[in-house]
Amino acid sequence: MTKRAWVYIWFILLSGAMVAGKLFFSPLPSTQSWIVFGLLTGLAVLAQLFKSEAPSHQLYHPTLILFFAGVLLLPPNGFALMVILTHLIEWAKELSLKSKHLRAWYLQPFNISMHILIGIAARLLYTLINPVPGVYDTLQALVAAFLAALAYVLLNHLIVGQALVLARGVSWKESGILNLDNLSTDFVMLTMGYVAAILMERTPWLVLPVLTPLYLIYRALSVPRLKQQVNTDPKTGLWNAKYFMNTLETELSRSTRFSRQLTVVMADLDLLRNINNAYGHLGGDAVLVGVADILKDHFREYDVIARFGGEEFAVMLPETSPEEAHPRIEAVRAAVAAAEFEAPTTRAKIKATMSFGVAGNYGMAAGAKEIIHHADVAVYEAKIQGRNQTKIYSREMAYSLGIYNFEKVDAEI
Repeated sequence: MTKRAWVYIWFILLSGAMVAGKLFFSPLPSTQSWIVFGLLTGLAVLAQLFKSEAPSHQLYHPTLILFFAGVLLLPPNGFALMVILTHLIEWAKELSLKSKHLRAWYLQPFNISMHILIGIAARLLYTLINPVPGVYDTLQALVAAFLAALAYVLLNHLIVGQALVLARGVSWKESGILNLDNLSTDFVMLTMGYVAAILMERTPWLVLPVLTPLYLIYRALSVPRLKQQVNTDPKTGLWNAKYFMNTLETELSRSTRFSRQLTVVMADLDLLRNINNAYGHLGGDAVLVGVADILKDHFREYDVIARFGGEEFAVMLPETSPEEAHPRIEAVRAAVAAAEFEAPTTRAKIKATMSFGVAGNYGMAAGAKEIIHHADVAVYEAKIQGRNQTKIYSREMAYSLGIYNFEKVDAEI
């Protein structure tokens, strides 16, 4: 994480904490508000626990419906408390399950602060346009609610997008945070929150039937996850070879068009056949899964990591030269060599090593098969030199090995 990213994160955290602290000195909600608060918070907690994950690892929650209803119906301190409780309960659940989500300590505090800030901003805009309290079914209230919902969506995506740009070093376009599909999905959920607020103003329990479409929304948001499963290796959870090739072709076209560097890494487990013979295929599978976890931990979120074959993995690193990638790959190689993998077939700790080949396009035109072939040649060189090494492809290397075509190199030696 860059220094600028940390400054930005702390700015959001402190701003949210200051606003929340000031709100909690406001008068307590009325009895009717407590009923609405209890209903909305309970439903929001349930909604927050059911999330859909897109292929980009972005999480979608139907909680926005309930949050926006809270913006309109609850006093500001009630809304802030609703946001805090909803996220803290989710955080406790993820920590208890040792989930891969929310591993960084600042993620949930950041989300809490962000929603408090944008929720209060949306409420101020709403009351500015429609200052009559408790009236939600007039044309003026409709315009106010739609503009407040639009402000909520834009602020949400801009704040998250800025964090991604600073933390990952990507452009706004590459982050995908302002994608029209993402914006429209959130906006539709917020307008449903407006409908829920109208019904709850009449009778709080009317929120229950209006939320029945949540199931359909959840199913719709799950479609990207289902598409991801088609492109995922079931054993390791990494992308499969087909997805890797398609993504590589697209990224190579972009990097060539803008003269940007791109690196491909091919990695082979050394002598996986011997591990299978010694510990059984379950032992070999344990090593594959363990290596996949190490790869996930050592590469950036926007790098593409795939299981390319039986014992072969592939990584695509955009905006990176082979020389820049080399230290990171060496760290991965050392981590694999130092790891001890556990398998149900043996009490012994299984050791393994990997050989890595690195190739880049250096901002010039290159096809996916060509750059993968170059990385394979480098893997082959690493195997010949004794395995457990990282080699960067060069034309001289290919000539010395007598390998010139693009056919797959059999590096299991």
